[in-house]
Amino acid sequence: MKNNFDMYDLHYARVGNKPPDWEAADMSPEDYACKRPWLPKSVTARILDFGCGWGHQLLALWCAGYKNIEGVELVSRQARTANECAQGRFPILCMDGREYLIGKEAAYDLIILNDVFEHIPPSDALELLLTLKAALRRGGTLVIRVPNMANIFASYSYHLDITHVAGYTEYSLMQILDQAGFVAHRLVLPDLGLDLRRWRPWIPWRGLNLRTGMDYLLHKGLYWLRGYTKPCIYGTNIEMYSKKPMDE
Repeated sequence: MKNNFDMYDLHYARVGNKPPDWEAADMSPEDYACKRPWLPKSVTARILDFGCGWGHQLLALWCAGYKNIEGVELVSRQARTANECAQGRFPILCMDGREYLIGKEAAYDLIILNDVFEHIPPSDALELLLTLKAALRRGGTLVIRVPNMANIFASYSYHLDITHVAGYTEYSLMQILDQAGFVAHRLVLPDLGLDLRRWRPWIPWRGLNLRTGMDYLLHKGLYWLRGYTKPCIYGTNIEMYSKKPMDE
């Protein structure tokens, strides 16, 4: 009997994903470079993309100048595609990430989990976080991106994938990070600037994305009606980064 991940690459493509375009990235790396606030100051930092999929995040890191990077991916077809696209630029291993981290205590400056944590059963989530913390150096950074259960389309996002087994808001994500001993949690806030060129290319103003702005105003109004414990993030995803304490 096939498990839920055997044909995952088919589902991954069906919901709109495409393999990373390394040829285009090599021609114009600045257009693909990662610009997130959690990036290490040194481009020599050792970085792990935990559950790297087809390697989109790795491409963005490479284009930003980070070369000491590696990926680990559980799904064999996903890992194969990532390796075919990356063409040996950095190691990408096909195995369970938790097993991969055995013997790698204090090895990484940054570990990234994009769209991974929602696939981890709640009963295993804390243990995974403790494993990830052990693999980080003192003051190292953990990045987690998950679907945002505070969004009005959260149910659709959750049930879009049968391998989703957990859902988080920014508050519950901070709660479990607290339990694992991470500190200084920070959210990556969405860009709410209006970029009307995405809507009509002849409009000269830059700065505001119309769809993002309308989504923000809708959620702002709905949570105003609710009256308390309002989220800071209304978008479809939460992106949060936290630190391993310096004294561990």
